[in-house]
Amino acid sequence: MSKGKTAAQCAHAAVLCYQQCQTNGKKQKLVESWSLSGQPKIVLRVNTLQELMHLQDRAKDVGVVAELVRDAGRTQLECGTATVLGIGPDIEKNINELVSDLKLL
Repeated sequence: MSKGKTAAQCAHAAVLCYQQCQTNGKKQKLVESWSLSGQPKIVLRVNTLQELMHLQDRAKDVGVVAELVRDAGRTQLECGTATVLGIGPDIEKNINELVSDLKLL
């Protein structure tokens, strides 16, 4: 994906995660805290789709919101291609336990 496409997909992930938290009353305080702290986002990389899917499973297993973005297929990718995984918002410790081994994009 181009840098612009990657940025757009990351934005989709942030919105999806936010929406998911909005519908979960237990996550409301996390969303408020995240919003008040400037809505931090960090973009990391995985090497394979399998890693991405495993990360999604791990996040969901520990109760952290994890939203997979699939492309609509209008520009660079085929429809349904998994592009990015949004994780959180959640407390820093929970996120770090999931992604501490990943590198910045």
